[in-house]
Amino acid sequence: MFVFRAHNAVNARLSKPVPATIDECMNLLRKNIETRTPAEYRVAYLNHIYRYWQTMQDISGIVALKKIAEMRKIEVTYFAVRDTKFDVTLVDQGVVIPRSILEGGSSEVAPPAPSLRFAPGANVQAGFRFVGGRIRLR
Repeated sequence: MFVFRAHNAVNARLSKPVPATIDECMNLLRKNIETRTPAEYRVAYLNHIYRYWQTMQDISGIVALKKIAEMRKIEVTYFAVRDTKFDVTLVDQGVVIPRSILEGGSSEVAPPAPSLRFAPGANVQAGFRFVGGRIRLR
């Protein structure tokens, strides 16, 4: 659910189509894997980020290459063995977040608030932020 909502938030900002339900998202995924398997997409992505981070000759590049090697190991030992080709059944829920929420306004239709409890006076922040020109989850 999170992945679909995150993709929709990005697609909405880029004026791309935004699927409204999980069924639409899953159908889009199944359509995309007619020509390439999910494993091919994952391996191509790992190769892409490896080539990018290989050009960085500083500590961030070295650390990223170690993480990418770990991701390749996970791909080979876990995902490649358990690949479902998106042949799964999910409970259908809305995956569209209203634009007013994305833009910081209020809306009558809002996703349910998480039931988290924090210590009084705790400085808790959530959401996305820019760090070093990249988006990070707080």
